Amino acid sequence: MTFPVVLRELTVLRVAGVNPGTRRITVGGPQLGVFHRDGLDLPALRSEGFDDHVKLFFAARGADRPVLPLQAVASLDWPVGARPIAKDYTPHRVTPDEVDLDFVLHGHGPAATWAARAKPGDTLWMAGPKMSRSHPAGADFILAAGDETALPAIRRWLREMPAGTRAAVFVEISAEDRRQELPTSADVSVTWVPAGSLADEVAALPWPDGTVYAWVAGEAGAIKPLRHYLRSRLPVNQIDVTGYWRRSAALEEPHERLHELTDLTPGLAVRAAVTLGLIELIHLGADNRDLLARETGADPSTLDLLLSYLAALDVLAVEDGRFRLGELGDELLEDADEYHLTGADAELDLSLLGLLETVRTGRASAALRATFEKDTGLGGAARNAIEEATIWAVPSLLSGHHFEDVRAVAATGHGAGVVLNALAAAHPGIELSLAAPPSALPLLRDSILDAPVAARTELIPTSGAIPVREGALHLLVRALDWLHDDDARHLLSEFAAALPAGAEVLVVEECRPPVDTDPDELGHDLKLRCAFGSGRRTVAAMTALLASAGLDTLRTADIGWSHHLWQLMPTRAPA
Repeated sequence: MTFPVVLRELTVLRVAGVNPGTRRITVGGPQLGVFHRDGLDLPALRSEGFDDHVKLFFAARGADRPVLPLQAVASLDWPVGARPIAKDYTPHRVTPDEVDLDFVLHGHGPAATWAARAKPGDTLWMAGPKMSRSHPAGADFILAAGDETALPAIRRWLREMPAGTRAAVFVEISAEDRRQELPTSADVSVTWVPAGSLADEVAALPWPDGTVYAWVAGEAGAIKPLRHYLRSRLPVNQIDVTGYWRRSAALEEPHERLHELTDLTPGLAVRAAVTLGLIELIHLGADNRDLLARETGADPSTLDLLLSYLAALDVLAVEDGRFRLGELGDELLEDADEYHLTGADAELDLSLLGLLETVRTGRASAALRATFEKDTGLGGAARNAIEEATIWAVPSLLSGHHFEDVRAVAATGHGAGVVLNALAAAHPGIELSLAAPPSALPLLRDSILDAPVAARTELIPTSGAIPVREGALHLLVRALDWLHDDDARHLLSEFAAALPAGAEVLVVEECRPPVDTDPDELGHDLKLRCAFGSGRRTVAAMTALLASAGLDTLRTADIGWSHHLWQLMPTRAPA
């Protein structure tokens, strides 16, 4: 489940010592419920998952008040200048009136310092959670492990775990007096583990029968051995390993940072190694060039160059001609799927090789739209990514329009599936149809639409034009992502001309703010421009595009997460 991210001003109600190293702080206040601020009606707090994360904001040393983000419709706008000091925490008890937060009093950081001094009446600013995940369905056995920072999630999970669940829990503590009571109605064994021995203790557990789901959280470096162990025993979709915190590292010198930004070789070399399967093979014991060349089908001499280069980067280590994973290689092993040079994300990344041509001409340098439409694998992966990005704006979309008055919805666009899932749950009487290219329909039916929604949704194949349905509200969700302005205008003009008088249209698009300073967002826009000649449009540019296609804007609204909603009707012909 996803929720709007809301910044709340809360008050410390109670402070209690759980043990010598942990302090429990209970906060509450009117802003846990529905409230109004900065012209926005903001919803009550929802937290329905055991490992939900909230952000807590703290003042810098010597300051009276923390630097805070601004509240947007369903998300937060982060200031460009001074960055907020924000730390992620898991609330282990949430009621309509109170939230319990446990602070491990290690070190002298802003969070631990605040918690050590907190007293009733103090103010704490909190944002989130933005999503909740449920107890894993279909698991016969739960394996959970973590350090003291993971205890709030473990505590809540055990308290809410369904009766009869079989589970083994391992908690690494820095001293014996850090133990806590962990009440549960499940069938659980809890093992308190001395510091530094978490991975060994988990590995010593006799492997349980049935489908095992493993959840691990703690200091990122310390839980690496557990990642490796679990990867050798379980499929990726049965493992959730999260680095809650990381020991500090030295800041880079500006010259080194600039060199890193401008050198293309490391990124391409690492991604080539991942795509060839070298990282996984070396992890499994293939430790020499000839064996790796046979396993990958690579040219031995060129592979030798690549391996030597990766060793120079500390991705690999080499001794007596035998390779093993270096420090960066260990880290890469866990996230290798992100770095393949094949797939939709890689195609989008590689479109940047034509950036110079695109900057000069304003046109796409890669024909990715045609590629995605012909290749169901690439197109499906790209559509999945857009659906996942759109889901954050769905709660505000549903609350921002009177769908209870709608009889039928005719939807199209790369983000329409997740909207129909939510719409069907909220308004089960609405008739649904979804138009998409024929190659995308199996993906929508089998992977994106919930099974009950797919069963009641008419799937309409279309190779371009947006179908018009008499008496329906037409919903276009991220339908223009891959279209240059000229192509988008042509598509919308044909659609507008076919609409009957009085037809209602809703358009949802992800938009770029007039002034954007986020390097990740700007980089993504550059990729879209190189790949499709498109990119996120500003609200003003999108409104002008719709008007030029014959669609009058009745109203527009920010629905959060950079997404905007337009309510439209076809332009009336002059009398």
